Amino acid sequence: MRKLLLGAVPASAALLLGLVAAPAHAAENPLYTTGARAFVNTYSGQVEVCDTRADGRRAVALAVNVTRGRILGYPEDMNGANGCTPQSGTGQGAALDRFWHTPSRNDEIRLEVWIQDGEGGAQENFTWTTLYY
Repeated sequence: MRKLLLGAVPASAALLLGLVAAPAHAAENPLYTTGARAFVNTYSGQVEVCDTRADGRRAVALAVNVTRGRILGYPEDMNGANGCTPQSGTGQGAALDRFWHTPSRNDEIRLEVWIQDGEGGAQENFTWTTLYY
């Protein structure tokens, strides 16, 4: 019995290490910049942007599924106050297929976030990262 128990310990330890060392997914890694935060929801694939300062500037995010070559989301918080805004439909496929935005496992996602002053304002505090869904 002792041999069996000792033999199981390394296997379970390896399994635990494998879970800890697994790559993080998009919703587990929100992307921050001064004045904004963005993330991709793991379950729905929707992109959300949050304005983190009531400074009158818009928080904007863009997520592109690099693997599939389509825009995942382009949400924009237009009221310039604290709050979060999920994306609305993006692209022709979104109107026809409710799963248009849902990435497949291990799809490469480029997530960008920035703030801007008004609709035509320049990007400020721009940052981006690559995530895997």
